[in-house]
Amino acid sequence: MDPRRAEIKLIYKGVNISRDIAPFLSSLTYTDNGNGNADDLSITLDDRDNKWRGAWIPKKGDDIKVEIVYHNWLKPNTKNVVKCGTFEVDGLSFKGPPDELTIQALSYPGNSSIKGERRTKSWEKVTLKQIASRIAAAAGYKLMFSTDDISYDRLDQTEETDLSFLSSTCDKEGLSLKITNKTLVVFDDRYFESQKAVATIKRGSGNIISYSFDLQTIGSTYASCQVSYTTTTKKKKRTIKGTFHAPGIKGPVLKINERVASEAEAIRKARNALRNKNKEAQRGSITLMGDYRLAQGVTVNVAGFGGFDGKYYVESAKHTAGGGNATTQIELRKVLGY
Repeated sequence: MDPRRAEIKLIYKGVNISRDIAPFLSSLTYTDNGNGNADDLSITLDDRDNKWRGAWIPKKGDDIKVEIVYHNWLKPNTKNVVKCGTFEVDGLSFKGPPDELTIQALSYPGNSSIKGERRTKSWEKVTLKQIASRIAAAAGYKLMFSTDDISYDRLDQTEETDLSFLSSTCDKEGLSLKITNKTLVVFDDRYFESQKAVATIKRGSGNIISYSFDLQTIGSTYASCQVSYTTTTKKKKRTIKGTFHAPGIKGPVLKINERVASEAEAIRKARNALRNKNKEAQRGSITLMGDYRLAQGVTVNVAGFGGFDGKYYVESAKHTAGGGNATTQIELRKVLGY
């Protein structure tokens, strides 16, 4: 039977260099990020022959496409692939002894217009999908919009980059933003929270390397949120209020004063604000033997950790491979359920 191993496939500027790079490859780390952060890639190479800092030195902006192939990993006679995506070289570092060159690459470059140029713009009579579509097109990206659309009379982008403006707008609507494989993705993580867990991580099982959990009881857990907005004219004073209560939770009320046009909008914003605040209440970090099932946006069940047991949402997954071995580190938050 063939042994269990993790194989790295690497295409550099359209050329498959997997075999050529293998003798020099110390490790590769791919981080599948969320919340508007770029996916990132780090490749560490043995450079005792002076090739990678000489004739073979990578150039900023070069394209790298990566896959991690798991052979016979969780079951014999199986092959499972983590498609990391396409990245652009963003930086290099060199250290020694022994001499090593590390390539850092991102799913979108740090100097791209979507991140590097501040703009002031008024968006009028527009939907969130239209905003995302125009920003994606301007950056040369595709758009994947996987949520209900939202209409606005007016939004102001003031001395903000397109990425910062879109990220903050999505955040206020309880949505998530991700850029991967030259695609801008807008999605509702409540949908993914409701999906079946891809794995159960049980304390005492041989695949766990390390773990930590954090429960915040002060300033992180609210039972409800109230959004209110008051307008005053010469004739009268009008206050619009909306409150959202988290089911089964007792605690303080989060109060926000924000412009809204209706009670329905106030309730929507109250729910989103409550979710954003309470996401910080219970978090965890687990490092395991490499697991191709774990990616940003999936859920896992955690068992055997007492009061920290439950269903968690994966906010980021870091896959590290090298020498045929692999590990996966996941950053988690407790599923909220509303």
